Amino acid sequence: MKKEYRNTGQLIKEFRKAKGLTQIRLSELVGVSYQQIQKYESGIDNISVERLKQIAKALNVPITQFFRTDREMVAEAPAPYGRISDDEQALLQLFRGIKDKKVKKAIFELLKSLTTG
Repeated sequence: MKKEYRNTGQLIKEFRKAKGLTQIRLSELVGVSYQQIQKYESGIDNISVERLKQIAKALNVPITQFFRTDREMVAEAPAPYGRISDDEQALLQLFRGIKDKKVKKAIFELLKSLTTG
């Protein structure tokens, strides 16, 4: 297992989880088996550029996110979910402003139920 394959696979896994996708759903979007996605994420199989393009498109991230230079690695890594919209940023700021832990948890559970329904 080569280090560069494992790193790319780890990035795929991070982006996939950040998007709330299962391996099965990502495999459907890309057109491969979920076992193949597992192999990519674990670094067992290498990924062709064409397949990486498909994965990047399915995850809605620029393919360049998978090719971090040493210079970029020194800085804080970009968020796996890409840029957030103004609405998302406002929602996050409002959520962080809630001091009551019970209220915060209730809102989180409500949001979770709305997205997993």
